[in-house]
Amino acid sequence: MLICTLVCLLVASSLVLVNVATAVRAQREIRQRHQVLQTEWLLEAGIRRAVKSIEASAGYAGETWIPEPESLEFAEAQVTIRVERLERDEDEDFDWHEVTAVATLCRSVATPAMRIATRTQKSDTLEVSTSKPSPITDNE
Repeated sequence: MLICTLVCLLVASSLVLVNVATAVRAQREIRQRHQVLQTEWLLEAGIRRAVKSIEASAGYAGETWIPEPESLEFAEAQVTIRVERLERDEDEDFDWHEVTAVATLCRSVATPAMRIATRTQKSDTLEVSTSKPSPITDNE
């Protein structure tokens, strides 16, 4: 009877340990998916910021943007934006720019090694056109 009880206890303990390990793995996966999604949103916000800045100033060359943290969930959040003007002969009505943005997001963790392990980074490059200002004529 004692041996049967011990075997049942061993089987039940094994099942509990497997369920706990599965739950921990699922929690990590959900946290990672959340961080990847947040990084994609940060990248999109950086691109929108670059487009607005190009429209506001033709001389905008880029920046490193560190958004204001709304929570302490992420220790590091930044977007590095680089803008290069493109020369195109065929299109005289628009100015073309190549925008490259790199978004980096890192969780709030205790050790520097863990910060590296929890860092996500996404980048994108696209071409943006803005209309050239119309020249002022004497008739206006």
